Amino acid sequence: MPASKPVTPDEEFDYVIVGAGSSGSALAAALARSSQATIAVIEAGVRRWPKITAIPAALLTTIGHHKYDWRYVSEPDPTRFGRTEAWPRGLGPGGSGLINGMIFVRGAPDDYDQWSQLGADGWAYRDVLPHFRRFESTDIGSEQSRGGLGPQTISALRYVHPMTTTFIEGAVTAGLEFNPDYNGSRQDGVSYVQATQSGGRRHSPYDAYLAPAIKSGRIRLIEGAHVKHVLFEGRTATGVLLEQGGGERTIRARRLVVLSAGSLNTPKLLMLSGIGKAATLKAHGITPLVESPEVGANLMEHAGIWLRAEVDRPTFNQEGRSVRRMVNVVRALMGQGPGTSPTAQAVGFVRTKAGLAAPDVQIHFTAFGREALDPKLPDRRLISVVPSVNHPLSRGEVTLASGDYRDAPLIHPRLFAEQEDVETLKRGLAKCLEILGSEPLASHVVRIENPPPEDPEDLDRHIRESAGPIYHPVGTCRMGSDEQAVLTPALHVRGTQRLAVCDASIMPRHVSGNTHAASMMIGDRAADLFLKNVQ
Repeated sequence: MPASKPVTPDEEFDYVIVGAGSSGSALAAALARSSQATIAVIEAGVRRWPKITAIPAALLTTIGHHKYDWRYVSEPDPTRFGRTEAWPRGLGPGGSGLINGMIFVRGAPDDYDQWSQLGADGWAYRDVLPHFRRFESTDIGSEQSRGGLGPQTISALRYVHPMTTTFIEGAVTAGLEFNPDYNGSRQDGVSYVQATQSGGRRHSPYDAYLAPAIKSGRIRLIEGAHVKHVLFEGRTATGVLLEQGGGERTIRARRLVVLSAGSLNTPKLLMLSGIGKAATLKAHGITPLVESPEVGANLMEHAGIWLRAEVDRPTFNQEGRSVRRMVNVVRALMGQGPGTSPTAQAVGFVRTKAGLAAPDVQIHFTAFGREALDPKLPDRRLISVVPSVNHPLSRGEVTLASGDYRDAPLIHPRLFAEQEDVETLKRGLAKCLEILGSEPLASHVVRIENPPPEDPEDLDRHIRESAGPIYHPVGTCRMGSDEQAVLTPALHVRGTQRLAVCDASIMPRHVSGNTHAASMMIGDRAADLFLKNVQ
């Protein structure tokens, strides 16, 4: 494991990037590749040894563990009868790419065209496609839209559970077209999952981007460092003040400070630095610098609901037994067997009503079943089919708990503030029930454990009681061309100089699918924008 160099007060770099997650890692590597600039990446977590995160199945352990997860908990959601739940976010170099399900989904081409139409000039599909191609390396698909020489490896499944193939066959019977590459020109249909793996092991953003650049000396990684706030001279960002090892450090930036701390922590850092709703900042003892009311607003999340079914075949639930678990760990270390599986083995993208430009529902299939984030899989033959809302209309918010950087942000999900999101999930549930009732899958389903009620009012309540986040928060520092947007389309923070944001918080609208791929694309594209538009 390469050691971080000691940090001295007032050390200075051209670029200071706060956060070593999907976007921050991709940004740092792209800057290092395209310039001779000096680059510091600041990360609150640290690298761990042994590297258990490399084993895909280890996420059952790392999610909820204080060494790998911020372990955030949401505030009561009034749109779901006051429910709260865990909101996992990765901690350490690699960010949420250390603990995510490794499911690689670019999103639908129309998603990015919608961004452009909402005022994010330069973010249409034709603009972002070259960046997807540039960072990925895969032999999946035959379209020219795929990349083969990038740092991030995208792999086909190393191990396919028999129930996965049966699910796909059932989905085709239910009307979904089999799509060999949902990351190609058309997303619709059902497919085997593409994973951010190499040789059956997790290929995290740290592995793909940071480790090679650190080894070459192009990037300095500053670990175990909590940023307290951004430093300013007037409204020009000059660096960050951080806490490390019990003492304060000042890291200065000659060109740009970039916040890549994610959709929950980036708005928190902006607010702690005096950028946000002035009245709120004053209430927490923070002197306002820039009035920007949308900081922390526009929180979008994919709301989904887990349908669990008992089947007549063994599933991954049986692989957790003591003897089998040890065998599977050994096989996973060799890049083989069930332990190499991402969380879902198949995904489907569906348009549940006519006239849509892109799928409005995503379906995950997992060859296991469990309760929420419980790491213990019950020893029963279970599968899960999980529909979720791709483009939610509901908006939540991230706010400050206090003016103390050590306090977690307050997460207000409000997943069903708009009834239309409930209606979309109803249609998604109906399609999943149709799949479970279609051959050859239907012949293996013993029973559905948590069937939705048929009465419309009861169904509405069931969804609000049972649905939860899929852990894809975005949008809390929206970019756009209007003056209310937190960021310009070039990702600079309005009202400031030499301060930018680069992570999933920039999204003006959610994407159709998991957000890891889009976050890496944002980092890669941001490098070009920052090199071109230095303030």
